[in-house]
Amino acid sequence: MIKRVTLKRFKRFADETFDLPGNVVLAGPNNTGKTTLLQAIAVWNLALRKWRENGDLSRHGSAYARAPVTRESFTAVPLREFSLLWAGREITRGSIEIGLEHASGWKLTMALEYDSTVQIYARPHAETTYETLEKAQLDIIHVPPFSGLGTDEPVYQRPKQDQLIGQGKPGDILRNLLVEVARGDRWKDLYAAIEGLFGYRLQAPDDSLANILAEYTMPGSAKRYDIASAGSGFHQVLMLLAFFYARPASILLLDEPDAHLHIILQARIYDTLKRVALEQRSQLIIATHSEIIIGATSPERVITFYGKPHILAETLDRKRLVEALALLDSTDLMLADQAPGILYVEGSTDLDILREWARILNHPLDSKFLRADLFWHPNGGGESEEAKQHFNALLAAKPDMRGVLLVDGDTRINPSEPDELGERGKLHRIKWNRREIESYLIHPKTLTRFLERTIGPGEISAPAITAGLEYVEKQMGTPFINDPLTETELLRSARASKTILPGFLQAAGIHAFEKSDFYEIAAVQKPEELPPEVPEKLDLIAKALGL
Repeated sequence: MIKRVTLKRFKRFADETFDLPGNVVLAGPNNTGKTTLLQAIAVWNLALRKWRENGDLSRHGSAYARAPVTRESFTAVPLREFSLLWAGREITRGSIEIGLEHASGWKLTMALEYDSTVQIYARPHAETTYETLEKAQLDIIHVPPFSGLGTDEPVYQRPKQDQLIGQGKPGDILRNLLVEVARGDRWKDLYAAIEGLFGYRLQAPDDSLANILAEYTMPGSAKRYDIASAGSGFHQVLMLLAFFYARPASILLLDEPDAHLHIILQARIYDTLKRVALEQRSQLIIATHSEIIIGATSPERVITFYGKPHILAETLDRKRLVEALALLDSTDLMLADQAPGILYVEGSTDLDILREWARILNHPLDSKFLRADLFWHPNGGGESEEAKQHFNALLAAKPDMRGVLLVDGDTRINPSEPDELGERGKLHRIKWNRREIESYLIHPKTLTRFLERTIGPGEISAPAITAGLEYVEKQMGTPFINDPLTETELLRSARASKTILPGFLQAAGIHAFEKSDFYEIAAVQKPEELPPEVPEKLDLIAKALGL
């Protein structure tokens, strides 16, 4: 089991060390280095294998012999030319060094030396002992994201299979993997796993034809279907399990194993992967964006790539971590680690409306939080005890956390004083003047524009607009229609989402519209149609988050 990886001059990492506490999940935004770490381990494995194939294990002077590696035989990473492996493509800064430290005690660094765009040299670091070279025996399998399944697939020899994997085309060898499993003793396990997850019954593949025939049957039917007939989620799971059973390895590098999988299946396949890895005594290193996988992993085993890569729980002592995890999961801790603060709102409807308003107003809250480092949680309504408990748990993990609690106008709390907003370690309270956020959507021009976009322009929507606005005028009164930005007692007391807006929609002939869709009305508002309180509240939220 790998416990540490050190990288020098490899791709985006000039000098970086990663501690791997057993099975780990790599989490973070795109283009932050998750896949690069997986590739580095795969490159270390390939470099050592190519060096051993060269056959000269003895030292020459103060260094080991070099083994040439051509671009055609470099199957770990898809490359146009070798300079792309070097950080900043600066090949003159020195060799790439990739070091792996094993739990049993050995440490081996492989160096890659640049020769040309189509060739490099690989050799162990000069300080490596011969005893270490004898001990450094790892079976490493790198499974890149599923890239699709071809309709035809001949039998490939292992070098060709490795080449296709290195090119990011694991789906092109799926049938070959099934053949490997069928020839071994794990076919029954693969068959049972697929039947349990999908209900499909895999048929043993036939590799006697020009192209491998791989089929399955549906429950209650003997009719056979080619595996290409199934969905991408099935292909993804079948590929992962086929790799597991065809090539049992000590280290499994999985890049986005959750791709193409719905939420329920993500949880089930993650449980399956962990169980199979335990059976095979394998270490899992998984790069993912899945909140399901991240949330189901202990924070001591999540490496977050927000900022400098680090173990999510490395700054927490055990007592505080136990306290925090009573109400939090690893996803909460990861978001707290990178977001400026947390926003508590009643639900996703409120969040969607805020997002549209911030976009319309070109407000900093849009680019700096709502569409970038968003971290939010439902406040549970009422006195918001749920939000307070959740925020206190976050403070146990991150004492300088900022929090904003945005509540409806009928909530019995006093808002925070404006000069206190932005203070770390506090949950700041911001309260709407009106009964609820949907009350700020009621403007004749906004509602007219919404119906025109929903029903159609001109005469198509004219009758619906007339009927809808007549209903609003009846409820709100003519003075409001003439001056819709004015504050009224009705908007401070009535639930617009339960009364005025549904009545308006029904009068206009729109019946299939849920509360969760009200952000579509906000999306067509113009800045001059928003009550002054809206930009004021966005400013307060931004200040409370320290933006």
